[in-house]
Amino acid sequence: MKLTFTIAAILITFLTGCITSTPPKDLSQWDTIATRDSIKVRLETVEIDSGWGYAIYADGKKLIMQRQIPVIEGFHTFKTQEDAYNCAQRVIIKLISGEMPPSITRQDLIDMNILKQ
Repeated sequence: MKLTFTIAAILITFLTGCITSTPPKDLSQWDTIATRDSIKVRLETVEIDSGWGYAIYADGKKLIMQRQIPVIEGFHTFKTQEDAYNCAQRVIIKLISGEMPPSITRQDLIDMNILKQ
């Protein structure tokens, strides 16, 4: 139990650091792998209409397909691939920490500079 908590804490610390970093220019490196209880979690950004969304997979199965910015009324895609990536990273952190559902809040969007205050 203590080992599981320690591993989860390390993963949360690592993934939190990824949120503030700029994703690599080589889009083949945009997949992020994290594990919790031997479950592999992966994300990919997806081009949608004139914007971006993301998908999150757990052990190869699509867990979340987010085609629009959550919390905002109406259909609004992420303006940049980086915004979609950062939001997906935040969702993965919430999944890894056991938050269910791993909902994005208005404050999360403000903190990631996706939404103005």
